[in-house]
Amino acid sequence: MGKCLRYITANTDTEERNFPVSKSFNVHVEELKLDALLQKADHLRMDESGKLESFELLCDHKEKFRDEIEFMWRFARAYGDMYELSTNTQEKKHYANIGKTLGERAITRAPMNGHCHLWYAILCGYVSEFEGLQNKVNYGHIFKDHLDKAIQLLPEESFLYYLKGRYCYTISKLSWIEKKMAATLFGKVPSSTVQEALQNFLKAEELHPGYSNSNYLYLAKCYTAIEEKQNALKFCNLALLLPCVTKEDKEAQKEIKKIIASLKR
Repeated sequence: MGKCLRYITANTDTEERNFPVSKSFNVHVEELKLDALLQKADHLRMDESGKLESFELLCDHKEKFRDEIEFMWRFARAYGDMYELSTNTQEKKHYANIGKTLGERAITRAPMNGHCHLWYAILCGYVSEFEGLQNKVNYGHIFKDHLDKAIQLLPEESFLYYLKGRYCYTISKLSWIEKKMAATLFGKVPSSTVQEALQNFLKAEELHPGYSNSNYLYLAKCYTAIEEKQNALKFCNLALLLPCVTKEDKEAQKEIKKIIASLKR
């Protein structure tokens, strides 16, 4: 991350750990009121370069606002951002675990807050990346349960349908052996179809047209899978009209170009 490192403590109810945060020394910490803090944190993370700054801002105010629900889920979200930004495996694991603990605390305190369920689900997904098959399957169930709860509470949030689509698409692509292993461990097999994934991606697009490069990519993948070539090309072409802002956007556009090439053969 290139800057000086400072060490601060997560101060969760279940763990006290030190973790590295990139920040220059001798930086004046501006004390903000809660509403102004949340607004600034949200605004900063609108692009990747601001996500680290947003995380640091929340860290600077965690002692003051750690019991405020709107602060809690954003703090968990910020750990998710740090997971995404980090390229070091141990750091990623570290951010995922602390973020999950914060997310768990948030849903315990505010079980009817959809954002708490959303970010807890996402952080469980991140933690699962470092687990064996049994825990991966278990976290998959937790992810889906909390995502479904978030959709009930935030039915107009397009991001939720994109995530549900990703989950359905991944499950639909499990091999026979993977399903067999899941059944052996849990007595049931997670099931979904490409059609179910497609409906969720379409819902995200309906709620927020031009939602993201990644949503268009998965719409194209779904239509390719069900052999609707024209619809697949339609969403590929729409994706090429969107700006490439994030690393995820750039990766999606690369994959979209490959799909276009394969469809035109």
